[in-house]
Amino acid sequence: MLAARGAQILAQWTTQVSGSLHPEAMPHPQLVDHLPAFLEEIAQALRDREGPDGSRVAAEHGEQRLGLGFSLDGVVREYGALRDAILAVAKTERVSVREWEHDVLFDCTITGIAAAVSEYQRQRDAELQRHMNEHFAFIAHELRNPLGSALAALSMLERKQVLDMSERFAQVLHRGLTRMHELIDSTLRTAQLATAIQLQREPTRLAALLEDMEMSAAASAEERHVSLTFETAEDVTLDVDQRLVRSALTNLVRNAVKFSHAGGAVVVRARSTDEHVVIEVEDSCGGLPPGMVQQAFAPFAQLGSDRSGFGLGLAIAKQAADAHQGVIRVQDLPGKGCIFALELPIAARLEEAASAKPH
Repeated sequence: MLAARGAQILAQWTTQVSGSLHPEAMPHPQLVDHLPAFLEEIAQALRDREGPDGSRVAAEHGEQRLGLGFSLDGVVREYGALRDAILAVAKTERVSVREWEHDVLFDCTITGIAAAVSEYQRQRDAELQRHMNEHFAFIAHELRNPLGSALAALSMLERKQVLDMSERFAQVLHRGLTRMHELIDSTLRTAQLATAIQLQREPTRLAALLEDMEMSAAASAEERHVSLTFETAEDVTLDVDQRLVRSALTNLVRNAVKFSHAGGAVVVRARSTDEHVVIEVEDSCGGLPPGMVQQAFAPFAQLGSDRSGFGLGLAIAKQAADAHQGVIRVQDLPGKGCIFALELPIAARLEEAASAKPH
């Protein structure tokens, strides 16, 4: 009966779960997905007269249901509904079900539930762990930026003999900053990149963002003997999350300074249209390695031979751009350097888009 009435059983099952266990708009092929193969597993178990030890099909089904947003309760109830559908079709077709067949069907149902739930939970726990690691990676990376500026400034004060590093308090300051840097680096080595962002928008002047960029990168640029200049046409107001955009721009400038050769130049240009502001950061890195244009913004991607960083800066910048419905891109200038461009909608466009939404 399972072989001959498989389509009838799935139709009965679909009727039972419709509107209760799955979104009504879900396509039928996606809904039934692994069930025909699971029916074959049940048929084989009946031929063998014993329930299976496990179910690869059910495990794959559990993973798929997690991806589709099913609840764990819904996954469990699907298998109970399938068993009921099999028995209902057997009754309709006047197929007698012997006691041992009931037992095998029950064993298959329990095994299917166990396999599906186990894989569902395993995948869900892995996803939660990944998000937690990503969250800590971002916190650590954002702490690392201002700390790096503090260490660079301390080094400059020492070289200019403004600060005597033989003094006890200066040594305590240096050790404390260095230790914090090591702890943050250790955190980053064991963390992943996050993707989820909750925006806290507020009106923000472009000029203020650029001033922050200059202040945060000035010490590093001077230390590496790289000139840092800013070219802006006019000031505009953006409706953005200041923290995220400031972080994105700071990471772009820091990377440009870091990878530019001594005596090179980093130029920051900003221009605006009626709808967008574009901020370009051009460096003197000599150009990107082959194949890096495509993966420049991937988490933990290293653009150069200097492995002192973790490859999170550009990924954070891309995350900020995506969250604001903006764009970030890179143009390779072989033998010279590269240009990273961050494009963001300005406040006027965002306000118009918000007012156009139905209330």
